[in-house]
Amino acid sequence: MSEIRSLNDDIARQLMAIEESLWSNNPDVCHGTYAPEAVLIFPKVGRVDRDTAVAAIRQENADGRAWAEVRFDEVRCERISQDTTALLTYLATARWNYESRPSQTLCGTVYVQRGGAWKVAFHQQTEVASGPTGGET
Repeated sequence: MSEIRSLNDDIARQLMAIEESLWSNNPDVCHGTYAPEAVLIFPKVGRVDRDTAVAAIRQENADGRAWAEVRFDEVRCERISQDTTALLTYLATARWNYESRPSQTLCGTVYVQRGGAWKVAFHQQTEVASGPTGGET
């Protein structure tokens, strides 16, 4: 992981650790981390809610799909409000276990404090174009 640029490095590290756990594709981790009203937007999928996302992860697991490698770069964390809301952005380079090459995705996650824990209220992924002008590592 690259250096985190942030107003508060401790919170940034906490949020990045949560984000890394979400990429493990563990449906229980995702269910516990996404707020009940979370909105998630994925390429080729569109907008989904927490229950739809968790069901899709369970299906991926049943189909034997897993992330073989994931790397995070250009990590940035900004406070949206004093102590309760933060925005984490990063570039993910990831490869599924059935793919030969990784792809790159720009990611943004809005975290909110609920009962002393950080929860995902919003997450969006945007594919980075591959080819000579970007997207390949």
